[in-house]
Amino acid sequence: MFPIPTLTVWLYVFHAVCQGQQASSLWRKPNVTMSRADRVSVAEAALEKAITFLDTSNALFPDPGDSYGVSGAFYSQLAEFDLATNQTKYADTLQQYFSLASTTLSQQFQAQNFTGEFLGFFLIPTRPETETACRNYGHGAAVAYATYKAGVFLQYAEQVWWAAKAFTLGQNDVDKGTIPSKDFTISPTCGGITTAGATFRGLFGVRCFLLFQPCSGAPISQSSLSALLAETTGEDLYLEAAKESADFISNHLLNAQHVVQDGLSVRANDSCALNQEKYQESYNSGLMIEGLAILHSITLNASLFNSIQQMVPAAIEYSGWQGNNGIIENGGMPSSKTGDLNLPRTLSTVIARNATTPALRSYIEAYLGVQFNAVLDLATTSGSNIYAGSWNGPSSSSFAPGNQTNAIQVLISVINLRNETLSTSTISSTPVPSSSSGPTHSTEPSLRKASKIGPIVGGIVGGLLLLAGVVLGIVLLRRRTQSPPRLPTDELVTMLYRRIHNAEFRGGEHPPDYPVTEVGR
Repeated sequence: MFPIPTLTVWLYVFHAVCQGQQASSLWRKPNVTMSRADRVSVAEAALEKAITFLDTSNALFPDPGDSYGVSGAFYSQLAEFDLATNQTKYADTLQQYFSLASTTLSQQFQAQNFTGEFLGFFLIPTRPETETACRNYGHGAAVAYATYKAGVFLQYAEQVWWAAKAFTLGQNDVDKGTIPSKDFTISPTCGGITTAGATFRGLFGVRCFLLFQPCSGAPISQSSLSALLAETTGEDLYLEAAKESADFISNHLLNAQHVVQDGLSVRANDSCALNQEKYQESYNSGLMIEGLAILHSITLNASLFNSIQQMVPAAIEYSGWQGNNGIIENGGMPSSKTGDLNLPRTLSTVIARNATTPALRSYIEAYLGVQFNAVLDLATTSGSNIYAGSWNGPSSSSFAPGNQTNAIQVLISVINLRNETLSTSTISSTPVPSSSSGPTHSTEPSLRKASKIGPIVGGIVGGLLLLAGVVLGIVLLRRRTQSPPRLPTDELVTMLYRRIHNAEFRGGEHPPDYPVTEVGR
């Protein structure tokens, strides 16, 4: 007879399996039907087109003062493509690009280690992309090192990390109330919780994820620079930095809807005021989730896994940066809305790092399918390999570095996606409302064959639940006069998490069976 704790654990497992998300019936074309070989070709063509627009003298896109960070993001994508396709096509090219860019940025913009007082921090403080410049080059170097194992890329990544660290609050800085890079007093806490882990943006605000930024590396797609460096070097310094930044975001910027806010002020007497976002964009949540995914892959911490399961659906369903058709639309006026680089990369990271349940994985794949089909159908003209900013269209014949890299990220993110029909005949998820009215596009859903998997799984799970209920009734009857049963022990809870994490996935995939001692490390 099953003991009460064991039965309780299995009932919890069945409940978790049945709680998966479903793709909305309003989403536009969630199925990826193109062959993998063709997906590789499409992504490669977009990369090659972008290369033709780089300045051969400095390996940067035109007008570096404006497109500085986009070049770094593009370097990362070259390495990500090689990682996804298991080749080294761009290895030598990237070494040349980093060398040329480093020299140019240092000589013309006084940007040492791909960052500095002007580029990425203060040059255009009202534009969010400038703050990501340092992060993008660190990300590109880290993913290149993870892909090619060339030491020069690790040097670049570590240089960027240390340059950014000068703008990040450690607990010692918080205790002293000051940091060398700022000339004002720092608030030691917000809401009674330490502000350690925040990274500054501009003069007074903080940008909390600069050290907790997304990067790619074997055997994953992307994760944070700190966490990736922790993985590749084994140094606790980077791991603790990633954890500290994650704690800051979770404690101060994650709202009740599990969506990450833009930032807040830690200047004393500012009352920890949140940044006022005129338009909500998906990159904040994207960066956070990516960092959590790689931290989870390193530590196997169950609470990180749970956070990912909450934040991913929240990001996918949030109406602040997409319409009912599921296509990402960041920004303000309809004419200026664009796709996003970070969220697609985030979602492919979650899959690659096995930080998801089978049901959530299918949900993610459907959402990425929506973005992929939108980019190909609506944002480009066949054969041009140039992509527009809006993934709802119209297409454009004019090349813009930011638009191109946003689209390229989607193309890379679906290279290794499974080709299988995802039924959307079930009840759709309810979109999470934004703080402002979001776009309300309505597109007629494409026709799909009904999946037979749902009824089969439902029947099996239903039968198991019925059997478990009968067993539970018998056990309770037999133990009626005995002492009250104990709740599951910590060991059983740990075992439960371990088994959920290593559950058999469709397609015959079996994640490694991690030692119990690693859980919650």
